[in-house]
Amino acid sequence: MSQPFIGRVREREQLLQWLAAAADEEPGIVLVGGDPGIGKSRLLATFAADAGARGARVLSGACIELGEGVVPYAPLTEALRLLVRLHGPEEARALAGPAWTELAQLISDFTGADPVSGAQRSQARVFGAVLRLLDHVGIDGPVVLIFEDIHWADPSTLDLIAYLARATSRERMLLVCSHRSQLVSGHPLRSMLAEPDFTRRTHRLTLAGLSRPELRDLLSHVATRPIDRDRVQRYYELSEGNPFFAELLAAEDAASDGRVGSDDLAEIMSAQIDQVSEDALGVLRLAATAGRRVSDRLLAAVTELDERALDRALRECITRQMLTADPVEETYAFRHALLREAVYRGLLRRERKRLHAAMAEALSADPEAGPDVSLELAYHWFEAGRAQEALAASVRAGGLAVRMRAFREAEIQYERALGLWPAVTDPAAVAGTTRAEVLMAAADAARWAVHVDRAVEWARGAIAETDLEADPRRAAELYVRLGSYQWEAGSFAESVDAYTRALELSAGQPPSAVRARVLAALATADIRAGRYTEGLARAQQSIDMARDVGATAEEGRALNSAGLALTMLDRVDEGIPLLREALRIATEADHLEDRLRVYGNLGVALEHAGDLAEAVRVQLEGLGEIRVLGLLDTRQGGVLANNTSTALFLLGRWDEAVELLDEVLVDRPVRESVYLRLTRAEIDVAQGRFDDARALLDEVRSQAPEDPRFLGPLHACEAQLAMWQSDAASARAAVERGLEALGGTENSLVLLQLCAVALSAAADECVRSGTQVHATAAWVRELVAVANDAAEGRSAPREIGILARLCDAERCRAGGGDRSGMWADVAVAWTELGRPYSAAYARWREAEAAVRAADKPAATQAVRSAHAVAARLAAAPLLREVEALARLARIDLKLAGPPPSGVPRATAPADHYGLTKREREILGRVCAGETNREVARKLHIAESTVSVHVSNILIKLGVGNRTEAATVAIRERFFEDQAGLRSSA
Repeated sequence: MSQPFIGRVREREQLLQWLAAAADEEPGIVLVGGDPGIGKSRLLATFAADAGARGARVLSGACIELGEGVVPYAPLTEALRLLVRLHGPEEARALAGPAWTELAQLISDFTGADPVSGAQRSQARVFGAVLRLLDHVGIDGPVVLIFEDIHWADPSTLDLIAYLARATSRERMLLVCSHRSQLVSGHPLRSMLAEPDFTRRTHRLTLAGLSRPELRDLLSHVATRPIDRDRVQRYYELSEGNPFFAELLAAEDAASDGRVGSDDLAEIMSAQIDQVSEDALGVLRLAATAGRRVSDRLLAAVTELDERALDRALRECITRQMLTADPVEETYAFRHALLREAVYRGLLRRERKRLHAAMAEALSADPEAGPDVSLELAYHWFEAGRAQEALAASVRAGGLAVRMRAFREAEIQYERALGLWPAVTDPAAVAGTTRAEVLMAAADAARWAVHVDRAVEWARGAIAETDLEADPRRAAELYVRLGSYQWEAGSFAESVDAYTRALELSAGQPPSAVRARVLAALATADIRAGRYTEGLARAQQSIDMARDVGATAEEGRALNSAGLALTMLDRVDEGIPLLREALRIATEADHLEDRLRVYGNLGVALEHAGDLAEAVRVQLEGLGEIRVLGLLDTRQGGVLANNTSTALFLLGRWDEAVELLDEVLVDRPVRESVYLRLTRAEIDVAQGRFDDARALLDEVRSQAPEDPRFLGPLHACEAQLAMWQSDAASARAAVERGLEALGGTENSLVLLQLCAVALSAAADECVRSGTQVHATAAWVRELVAVANDAAEGRSAPREIGILARLCDAERCRAGGGDRSGMWADVAVAWTELGRPYSAAYARWREAEAAVRAADKPAATQAVRSAHAVAARLAAAPLLREVEALARLARIDLKLAGPPPSGVPRATAPADHYGLTKREREILGRVCAGETNREVARKLHIAESTVSVHVSNILIKLGVGNRTEAATVAIRERFFEDQAGLRSSA
């Protein structure tokens, strides 16, 4: 008679509720956590039966623990094999639909599909195929996907879970994952569980111990003799309600005639293992060597028992509840991981080596073993001490992991291969490649696994292994890779040196893809240093050479550099199309590095052009890819996160910017995160967290790269910090450092931004002193000359014209001659560009000028406008100044006022906010409570397009969320005489 399911009533009901929601097209991700032995597997098995009884299709798999090695997509491949076993290959193909072509490669031993080819396969394609599979399988009813033991999950599986959490929309799917609660610091699952965005998209169930009555009920069904109340209490205290441990205690107590002398459960498990027969113990040892789970075929191949003896030994292990059998998969698994660990720990070293060798030999001889067996082979040969076989298998396993975009697993395998290299005679012949090639493969894997310092070390090792004179082309390519890794590690000067060395090595060589790549890399270095014209010339050389030799990927890289250079030269209409073409090339070639770099540069170009909403959209798209691939911790992830945060900051979406920055900055070294820390410091200054900002600026100052796009904002931020603290001398010193750093560069936009801050500081100094002293006046004239030179003859980007007007207004303020109208013009221009904070600053200055001119109506409207934005953004320094001005001018900030300055009073309320016809239509539906998805469906447009419109509406209304937008619309009576709101409702 099977053991009844005890307790977990609430958890079981909750899972069924989430299943019902999934059946109604509300997909869910459930994470079931708990201590070892707490009953996670039993709960999931029971829920699987419940779900099946309700018409759901259930697929399950478990993660595999193989020492340092891991098997990519282990639970997914196990679930796919289950689908084939349950329904047969043809029905499985029909159920899976179009996704089967991609996924069948993961289980080619079952499907007969071609194994993973040598070409890189995008991890994103695998994930997309899984989503399509779930959508197709769920047509007739909900599908439940169970992943057990994800604390042992490979990074690719964790990335898949994160992808499903973010990408699912209307699939009839419920993914349920189990994991141990106690995770060590730095564990990848622990980091994922702490991500706010992931947490918001998932459900959590944490299993506690059973209650005393539940434990008593459980033990009454498993114990071989009645258990009195005192003994139940003792078991409850020792096990803390953990059912597995309580069962072990009861079994040990019965065997020892009522004497349990220790609460060391590891010893109790060892004692239980000692009670099995020699044959059963041999089976347990084989199973423990294989991992958490072992197939019947492999077990039969390695055991020394005959068929009947093996049957008896397996039956004993199952009867004693040490192993469980899966008749569908034809596998055996330890009932609990702690049992497996205890058995494996009990093996002598010589026994382990012998058993691992037997496993490897059996797998090698198995004609049905799939291509992914190389991962297991590498593990077993290594543990067996067979260096030659382990080397060959590790190199193959590393290549397989790279093709699956499982970079951290690839790094483990390549590092193992490099460690084995000296122990093997003629290792190059055994590995089928040179040590230099393995070093470069290891470096690239380490780079994507966020171990950039190791990537630099291995790349240098590969260069040392290469004859530079005999193969200069290969040497140049290696130096380009080294330069890329050094840049990502924050070693900027060394990076340029590496690129220059690559150019020297390729000198005199005929045109080639490698030389085109070198030129593109140096063009990028020139652009980062502010030498845009020089960088553009080199990029054009690279484009021409790449086209001459038919190197499409290199052409895309060069177009990327050229597009950025043109943008920084204010030729955005020429630069943005080149960047979009570079993105197309990188996407079609599925070249990850190039694609991520283009996303970052395209976002910068769009921001430079003043199209912040599109910049955010593009960069969020790139960040989505990075998250799917688990590469947010890489430099490319940091660049995209910083660029996105900067655009969000300018748009007034400060909470989103801070959330993204704080997520990305966790455990990231300073030298790899200077841009991120500077953006965070800028927000801290604007919100009045001066001590935090100062600490961040101190960190990045010593690591500052020679990039005007960094140096200008760095010194401007230092000046802003000093200004808000009324430290004129420090503000001026910071500006002087910035102007010196920008000398000789071509970035007029950054120069004008710095001049605007400098003139603001100079004006503050004049206002505080009550007069324009000679030294300050001279400084103002100098700054105005620099600003005029920077703005002269430049019509793009739009920001340059606004900055020029801002500088002029600050110049007039320094001399006491500013007027409210000039500040109003600046405020309107910033508002049209979508810069609420900059507009609020201008409104504050407008209000000051209006107060001096005794124009209280204009001052009232301007100060209220500035106050509303400053309060929403929590811009404490600006808010304090605005409120002080309001008190001085006796302006009540709570009363509603007329339209902003410069807007005719006869203008309709919605018009003076600048809403387009489409934005008014969408706002009406927002007021009616419709989601972005519902709006998109009714208006027949993309959901992402709706999101962009909503963001623009929030900016124009000066509000922070949809509820506030609806409040403004109702208060202003946007839809009083129109059907928009009523029809939407």
